[in-house]
Amino acid sequence: MSRSRYIRRSAAILLTLAAPLVSISGALTTGLNGTSPAVRFPPGYGVTLAATVAATTLAAVLAALIARRDALVAIPVSLGIWAITGASVVAAGIQLRHTGLTDWGWILVTASVIGAAVGMPLAARLGRPQRTRRPMTMPEPGQTAPQQQEKTTTSIRQRPAAVTERGR
Repeated sequence: MSRSRYIRRSAAILLTLAAPLVSISGALTTGLNGTSPAVRFPPGYGVTLAATVAATTLAAVLAALIARRDALVAIPVSLGIWAITGASVVAAGIQLRHTGLTDWGWILVTASVIGAAVGMPLAARLGRPQRTRRPMTMPEPGQTAPQQQEKTTTSIRQRPAAVTERGR
């Protein structure tokens, strides 16, 4: 695998892994604390959850544009991790009877599914990166002029009479 392909693939994975972190950034910066029933989410938490869906979708689109066909692996793997995490958060929220936690889990699952639904078809449509090809008239590297190929094929009409007489 070429170095540039490795870099594009890694960038796609990192983008799609980092995007859902938007959902917890508000909670981390506002000092969220307390035990399960006493936890209160900061003001604007709903907007942060909506931003999570937008950021994850944007990251999947960027991953598809950067990595093209390689994003067909990067997007489902990284967003699949977030979908599993979201499902686990939903299960924990239901068990603890905490609506904020359950909502957060559903948003992670939704963001992962929407991001994959947008990024995967785009990556499939973009296909492989195009290679630059030399025109047929362009010389090979290290040569000054294109080499002319001699015609080696001849038809029956172009053969000398002696050759055709011998064949009879």
